[in-house]
Amino acid sequence: MTDQRFTELLGKQLAGELSPEESTEFKSLLAANAGYQQEYQSLSTYFSKKEAPGQNIDEVFERITTRISPIEETEAQPLKTQANYSIWLKIAAVIVLATCGFLIYKTFLTTSQPANELVWKLASTPAKSVKKLTLADGTTVTLNAVSGLKYPANFTGNTREVYLSGEAFFDVKKDAAHPFIIHTDKIQVKVLGTAFDVKAYKNDAFTETTLIRGRVEIQLKNNTNQKFILQPKDKFVLDNQKNEGSMQRLTYYAGEDPNTIIETSWTNNRLTFKNSDFGSISKQFERWYGITIAFESEKLKDLKFTGQFTQENITEVLNALQMIEHFNYKIKDQTVYIYR
Repeated sequence: MTDQRFTELLGKQLAGELSPEESTEFKSLLAANAGYQQEYQSLSTYFSKKEAPGQNIDEVFERITTRISPIEETEAQPLKTQANYSIWLKIAAVIVLATCGFLIYKTFLTTSQPANELVWKLASTPAKSVKKLTLADGTTVTLNAVSGLKYPANFTGNTREVYLSGEAFFDVKKDAAHPFIIHTDKIQVKVLGTAFDVKAYKNDAFTETTLIRGRVEIQLKNNTNQKFILQPKDKFVLDNQKNEGSMQRLTYYAGEDPNTIIETSWTNNRLTFKNSDFGSISKQFERWYGITIAFESEKLKDLKFTGQFTQENITEVLNALQMIEHFNYKIKDQTVYIYR
């Protein structure tokens, strides 16, 4: 519950509403956690500036929106534990999100596009939720958990461009005269009309694009001369550490049944993995169930698993995995501890 308490105190600190006792508690949490210190320093810097912060405001918005659960979302697979959010957290969320929205709006009006051409919108999903939206051109987007999409209220000019953090499935309305371009931290995906999945979580080891139908072009942000052309059933994988891209084929859970494509199974409310290491799977669990997973050793992250789940809670999933490989676990608040 520490993260939730820190978020509550952080919101009150930004709003100038901390009591002396809460101020002491807040300082204690900061002193004990370097991540909290960086978070507080970063947000304080942004909110103290008179000018719009520019290129890094998206990162601030992402950090805040992934901490705060919206009032109405389509839930995926909830962990059977209730989280108690205080009224102050909700008030702080409104203050922080409103401030970020204003800064992003101001940034794009003053640095990117004239005010009469583009009005930007932001859609985000916290853990345990999936959101579907339709863009102005008819393109449909399904956002996976802990993801964000920045898009214009109406497309203008020769291209249709959006910005993604996290994972989304796109079904792009065909328009040969206006290519659809998705920007992520590492790659740019250019399409005319097609259906595909883009997975670009910043804390994952790989960035992926999986093509279901149509044709897409991938361009690396750090090497604009290198391009990858995907045909149906192709999958592009970028090693985020090495900045090296490669082509693979999409993965089926059973045979070549199109209903069992692992890369897009989340859109059908399925948690699916095949011969995947525990470290990678744990990131899916964190987003799927809204939890944190801590491993006793790095060696445990190398355990391999295959599985498919729909309605199971985290306890049922871990019990099933224990039948494949030996490990123990315990759950305390919203943290799962994995050990031998």
